[in-house]
Amino acid sequence: MIQRLLKTDKLYTGKGDFITDGMIAIDDKNKIVTVGQNLISSGIAIEYFEGALCPGFVNTHCHLELSHLKGKVSQKTGIHNFIVELQKIRNASEEEKQNAIEAADTEMKNAGIVAVGDISNGDSTQNTKSFSSLFYHTFVELFGFRTHLAKSILEQGQKLKASFTELELNSSIVPHSPYSVSEKLFGHIAKEEKNTPISIHNQESQAENDMFESGDGKLVEMMKSFGNDMLDFTQTGKSALQSYLQRLSKEIPLLLVHNTFTSKEDIDKAENIHQNLYWCFCPKANLYIENRLPNIPQFIEKGVKCALGTDSLASNDTLSIWEEIKTIKEQFPQIPMATLIQWGTLNGAEFLGIEKKYGSFEKGKFASVNQLVNGESYVIN
Repeated sequence: MIQRLLKTDKLYTGKGDFITDGMIAIDDKNKIVTVGQNLISSGIAIEYFEGALCPGFVNTHCHLELSHLKGKVSQKTGIHNFIVELQKIRNASEEEKQNAIEAADTEMKNAGIVAVGDISNGDSTQNTKSFSSLFYHTFVELFGFRTHLAKSILEQGQKLKASFTELELNSSIVPHSPYSVSEKLFGHIAKEEKNTPISIHNQESQAENDMFESGDGKLVEMMKSFGNDMLDFTQTGKSALQSYLQRLSKEIPLLLVHNTFTSKEDIDKAENIHQNLYWCFCPKANLYIENRLPNIPQFIEKGVKCALGTDSLASNDTLSIWEEIKTIKEQFPQIPMATLIQWGTLNGAEFLGIEKKYGSFEKGKFASVNQLVNGESYVIN
């Protein structure tokens, strides 16, 4: 039974298009009944919203556990310096961490986000996720460059994943990045059963490509400073992405995060290797860390699937997909707004496997609605 009729100037469906003077009919269970124009229902008044409406946003890349570091890490110093500084200041009291995590969860709700792909290195986010109205998929992230430690690192990850499962929270085990995971650990992760989807930080800096192409550079120096002798590392003469991608399953959905220094050749080769790729952009974090954005138009030219993330409050001042969309639109005004909204809604939902409930305005889906007006985003439903 229809309970509400919403109308707006532009109704972004989440599928890469919009309906002029679009309307949504919503039932008493907050499910979408129909979408279109000139909808009527006896006794139901039409609620008009200026500007535009779009589905609830999906944040495919976040580090909720780093929320207590907002404003504490230096900007525009490069990923190697960012990581080194982050490790030095990462510790805080449990109370400070929990308060920041809860506040960040609330911030995302207020920013119109309905689902989050969240990176975790520990269990500090479990309490908040258990009681949150947001859908969370946790990526249990593994680090480990020493081959002989690969098995024990995997076992630690399995235990952490099991603790999320016990709380009925979705999770999967993933590699942090190509420069921080050994070939053997990559192999262990690839063999994990029922381990989907997968996420990995990809080509966030030129130093990442330098490491694989020449066996040298700032990331190599950083790894040595952390006590890695690099004897287990194999220089390939290829970019980072071309060097590691075949180590992961070719069928399981894979989110490549950042892609700041990804080339057209990388995109072509990756799409030929992997059957289920999603390219995630976190533009505000890219500017915060490297002061550079990916060449986003080249991904549109290649026709690949893109998604959006916020990264963490250690590298961002907001956790808002709308702010990420605005940042891209300011830098690349030729990209249609409908395309960017699809990246921030349906594509993210598809990657997380929740597209039957979220991501677009379609019959039977939850009526999560955001209003876009005067450059701002507001939660309607």
